[in-house]
Amino acid sequence: MMKKHMLKKGVPKLLRKLRFLLGDDMKHLKKPIIFLIFDAVFNMVGYGVLFTVLLDLLNQSFTIDRIFLYTGIMLIAVIGRLILNSYGYAEIQSQGARTVENLRISMGDHIRNFNMGYFSKNSIGSLSNVMLNDLRDLETIITHNTSDLIKTSILVIYILTISFIIDVNLALIQLAIVLIGLPLVFIGGGRVKKVGKEKKKVMNSVISRIVEYLNGMTLFKAHNMTGEKFKRMEQSFQDFKKESIRTEVSIVPFVMIFQIFVELSFPLILVIGTWRFTQGLLGAQEFLTFIIISLALTNVFRTFAPLYGIFRYLSLATDKLVETYQQKQMTYSQDDFVMKRGEIKFEDVSFAYEEENVLKDISFIAKEGSMTALIGHSGSGKSTILNLIARFYDVDNGEITVDGIDVRQVKPDALMNSIAMVFQEVYLLNDTIYNNILVGNPKAKKSDVIEVAKIAHCHEFIMKLENGYDTIVGEGGSTVSGGEKQRISLARALLKDASIVLLDEATASLDADNEYKIRQSIQKLTVNKTVIVIAHRLNTIKEADQIIVLNQGEIKEIGNHKTLMDQEGYYYRMIQELEQAKEFSLSV
Repeated sequence: MMKKHMLKKGVPKLLRKLRFLLGDDMKHLKKPIIFLIFDAVFNMVGYGVLFTVLLDLLNQSFTIDRIFLYTGIMLIAVIGRLILNSYGYAEIQSQGARTVENLRISMGDHIRNFNMGYFSKNSIGSLSNVMLNDLRDLETIITHNTSDLIKTSILVIYILTISFIIDVNLALIQLAIVLIGLPLVFIGGGRVKKVGKEKKKVMNSVISRIVEYLNGMTLFKAHNMTGEKFKRMEQSFQDFKKESIRTEVSIVPFVMIFQIFVELSFPLILVIGTWRFTQGLLGAQEFLTFIIISLALTNVFRTFAPLYGIFRYLSLATDKLVETYQQKQMTYSQDDFVMKRGEIKFEDVSFAYEEENVLKDISFIAKEGSMTALIGHSGSGKSTILNLIARFYDVDNGEITVDGIDVRQVKPDALMNSIAMVFQEVYLLNDTIYNNILVGNPKAKKSDVIEVAKIAHCHEFIMKLENGYDTIVGEGGSTVSGGEKQRISLARALLKDASIVLLDEATASLDADNEYKIRQSIQKLTVNKTVIVIAHRLNTIKEADQIIVLNQGEIKEIGNHKTLMDQEGYYYRMIQELEQAKEFSLSV
């Protein structure tokens, strides 16, 4: 993995950012860049040969020997350029692609260590832009724009140097004209960068709307919102079109004015040079050479302005990538963690999403091999407790320990090796059912996969499918029912055989018969394991060793079913409401 460098001052801004992002991989780009620099030097040989040819013609010393000499020099220069450019360009392409590949992997590792709050605050469009478009733009900077700018810069320095050698006064006039126009290019580049930020924001929205549209196709069809009637997506496309045009147009006035300055420099130099020649202040060969050199410089600067604008727009990618890398990760002091008992302890835990307090001074112990049921109305903090145990977030106050160790000290990956979790919203990969279950333990045997599938009561429906375990379930599990997804997810958790099992509404999508079978499976799972389950159904709650009743982020009551019913408190009233709702449902 790449080693990152600090953002050091005293180095050009973009170079600092590239060094920060690419780390040690930056050194792999030096060799091809050096080759491209020499390629640019060989490219200037033609101007030198042209200068000497003109001198020979004016001095009437142009002979057949000189023709062979100059032809040989040009042939060597062409062959040299061919070798240097072929190697340099091929290497900058391959090394640039390899470097960005490493950065993409490094970025993925970096992002997955963020807490879940980062993903809540940033849209899928923004995250996709970082991982796809921004990294692609960075690759373009490395493989194309950097070499183009290097060549252009060297060519400008070379031509200006020759100009000053020929005639200082004309060179100063030419340089002055260019320097007057350059601020326009820089202002235009700044304008492009500013407008480009808005374009990227709109692009985030477009990607989010497209994903939303595809994921919600059933809803949109049901409400006749497909196509042009889906105004949100249509509007995002319109906004993107406007911002794209605005970005392209933003630099046009500055580039045009700069190019007018550049184009005016040649006739002005021609007039002044002619006057100096007629006055005897400039020799014929110097005058002719300077005119040709001036024309070459005009062509170079003509390409510089749009190239700089593109470069400034693409540099937005480095800004966003650096910003993402500087986001705070979840810290830890232990890389490895071996769970021995699986006892979970909350001690005065408080937590808030942004400004919204979700948990307030929560304290309880979930003992080894026990089942703890979390119940409460929506928004009471049940799912948050599971998220904190899995360390998707860190607590604001208090402490959560597993086997006496604060989870904040443990590397999140190491902690999750000992935790299996069935989410409320089950997500299946666009892969076979077999591979989706295998996610729980990639090293498991096929017989183990089938065994847990039977325990989770999904083997029977899997075998009814045409391809059995090799059936592709579609992205997100789109080809199976909600209950089937829940059972596959449970099989995945069973295969992991973790010390702690977290079930978030695990039986919510199952019918009564399957829920009973699942409860039997969960009873087997609790042996030597700690299970915490969120459930609204009485049959699931009653068999828990410990029930925690939550309301508005606070614990109202703790105990087993019988104890809490005897107290006739908050839990008792909740059960009464459930019973009444059940009777109402049956009567209807």
